Amino acid sequence: MTDTPVGRRRKPTQERARESRDRILDTAAQLFAERGIADTSTNRIAAHANMSIGTLYRYFSDKNEIVEILRARLLVELEERFTEAVLRGIGLSPRDSVAASLHAIVSVLGDREPLVRALTADATVAGSGFGGLERRLLFLTRAYLLQHLGPLPDDELDTRAFVMVNAGLAAALRIGLKPPPDLDRDRLIDETANMIGAWLAT
Repeated sequence: MTDTPVGRRRKPTQERARESRDRILDTAAQLFAERGIADTSTNRIAAHANMSIGTLYRYFSDKNEIVEILRARLLVELEERFTEAVLRGIGLSPRDSVAASLHAIVSVLGDREPLVRALTADATVAGSGFGGLERRLLFLTRAYLLQHLGPLPDDELDTRAFVMVNAGLAAALRIGLKPPPDLDRDRLIDETANMIGAWLAT
């Protein structure tokens, strides 16, 4: 029995499965961005991914599972970028740290605007996955505030963290996804950071 030439060897099953799964997710993300979630069927996703509908259902139970995985990926990326900004901002003023965090979030949202719009069409800051993101950002923000402001009563610390996260995240969502066409995005971020920074200084 002759060996299969190296260039023709089949990839391990696990690797091929991962590639197929990623192709489905990437194709779905593209179609959701172009057509919206409601107008994208699993049949269309499978066809555009060059696979049978049966193959798609080997990896995902339905379209909702695909949506939730893509939404989870988005939230993880937002959290990672926010965490990086917070860590970089440890030596900065509260105002500059807020600005860096807002820029990081708006950058993620802006880079994937059509897909983010589709995935967050029914979302609020406290719902559709954003509740989990809010809790993680609150934890990071509390740590940042303790670093900059020193020990505070728990209720004051929780209040400041809540206002900071929700005001900042709501502004970032608006600026990143639907900024007023006649206003500069960077200036909107800077003015939001100015207000939150001034409030923290009181």
